[in-house]
Amino acid sequence: MSTTYMLLDLPTPSVTVGPTWAQDVNDAFDLVDAHDHSSGKGVKVKPNGMNINDDLDIQENQLENVEAVELVDLAVALSGASNANKIHAVGGDLYFTNSSGTAVQITDGGSIVSSPGSASIFETSAVSGDVTISPSDTFVYLIIDTSAARAITLPLASAVTAGRIYILKDATGQADTNAITIARAGSDTIDGDTSYVMDEEYGSRIVVSDGTSKWHVS
Repeated sequence: MSTTYMLLDLPTPSVTVGPTWAQDVNDAFDLVDAHDHSSGKGVKVKPNGMNINDDLDIQENQLENVEAVELVDLAVALSGASNANKIHAVGGDLYFTNSSGTAVQITDGGSIVSSPGSASIFETSAVSGDVTISPSDTFVYLIIDTSAARAITLPLASAVTAGRIYILKDATGQADTNAITIARAGSDTIDGDTSYVMDEEYGSRIVVSDGTSKWHVS
């Protein structure tokens, strides 16, 4: 004879005897071990029964059937390697910290940001030597010191998004003597050629990727 609590068949003191007592106890502990609140193994835990007070690791599983995600509005953007690949909100705008730890702004008020930082500001890079641009580089505007000839090598057009632009500017006005050579990667073409030369004082050029194999110069 046994009694039942929490769906466990437990031995009754002074009634259940011998091996039956031991078996009932073992069976009860087996059920307790299996009690993980999944279907058929205990009542499901409701949100008000949880107190999550640390990072929740879902072990590379997908978060499914989510109607919306509410983000905390942070005071500053998350940056650095420890925050890589995180989406977050700052001042009501959406940001993504890329694999290099750089916080990239995605929205600006009611609009999508079309360039790094904001919709109207280009990220700049001062150039005083030969440069090979990496697809992961986020700068747009190259301010080039032409006190000596410079070579700027573009990334593969296929390694960046179609429409990716770089603006090259002779900042010191000496390109007529020390030309800026824009060079391709691989077998790409630059306006149909293997390279493009800038040789006028204070000149500037915009180069645009087609996302496949060509760069166009404006």
